[in-house]
Amino acid sequence: MLGVEDRMRNSRMEGTDMSFVVIVEPEEVNADSICAILESVDRDFEYELTASPEHAIEIVESRKVDVFISSLDLAVMTGAELFTMIEMISPDTIRVAMTSPDKVVSTIACMNQCKTYKVIIKPCRVADDLLSPINASIAYKRVCEKMKKEEEDVNLGLFATEGDLKKLETSWRERLLTYRRMQSVIERVITTNLENGGMEPSMEAALKQWFGWLLETYVSTLIDSDGRYETCKAGLQSEYHHPDEGKIFQMKKNTKEAVEPTQMNEMAFMLNMVLEAYRVCTGTYKIAAVIEDTEKAYVLRIASPKMEESPDFVQKNPEIRKAVWKAAEEAIAAFDYKFYTICRDKEQIISIALRKKQ
Repeated sequence: MLGVEDRMRNSRMEGTDMSFVVIVEPEEVNADSICAILESVDRDFEYELTASPEHAIEIVESRKVDVFISSLDLAVMTGAELFTMIEMISPDTIRVAMTSPDKVVSTIACMNQCKTYKVIIKPCRVADDLLSPINASIAYKRVCEKMKKEEEDVNLGLFATEGDLKKLETSWRERLLTYRRMQSVIERVITTNLENGGMEPSMEAALKQWFGWLLETYVSTLIDSDGRYETCKAGLQSEYHHPDEGKIFQMKKNTKEAVEPTQMNEMAFMLNMVLEAYRVCTGTYKIAAVIEDTEKAYVLRIASPKMEESPDFVQKNPEIRKAVWKAAEEAIAAFDYKFYTICRDKEQIISIALRKKQ
């Protein structure tokens, strides 16, 4: 068998307008798995896989790269160092980290430092392990390009005054405090669930993968998102609204004014928690979200079927379903907003009141 470095894959078709993905994976077994998956499915993107971080940098320097994926376990440099270099060379490239389940918690610092959008948990055994985060990253890249073009078409003058700079500084301080608070809560959730005695290996692996997703979603939603309703809605629907698969998600905003960006991101994170819990546990779902406006608070209402009433479970283990839903509830509760759940027949409605900032 050829070594990874000797069989660097390049599936690029000259003259096409397809998105381009670069993948850095020095581990031969996982590289084989990635290639096998990508060569066996219909893709809407071209890719190049290499074991060499140096060669990956050369690719990014020489052409437009939409998504850059790299293992965090590299020999010549750390994953964080590689992502930092890629950001310097091509700041618009969406970055995705690959890590193993036992290193999920230690990945948080790297994600925050390098602003990675997604995390892929190794090894990649089935197509969705790889294709879902890649397709989501490509969709996010398109949303970012659209928003950037709209901003360029308008002379915003964002940093024209000292007051604007102070507002920006305050915003980043708030985001950093929110990150640190949520990081400790999620780590506690992970520790509580994974240290329970007697957990079967399959259950532990499933929960580690879900918690890894929870961590990277927090960073991409609360830290990196621009806080616009349109951006949040587009991202959520791209990820979770697939009617042909029986997965339906609808969202609307009944407010006259724009929702405060930080709180819009918090709502997007909460919706991610609910939607992902259903996606990993049930085969189909129909979920609707409405944002309403009151004098002192925004109210997010999420209507969904009761999970245990689902006619089709993807996750057959009821203990894993219970643990996933519990973690989703704890993540939402960590924001210290008032929320309650009303159950009606086979439906449940979660209402969350987010106090408006003075």
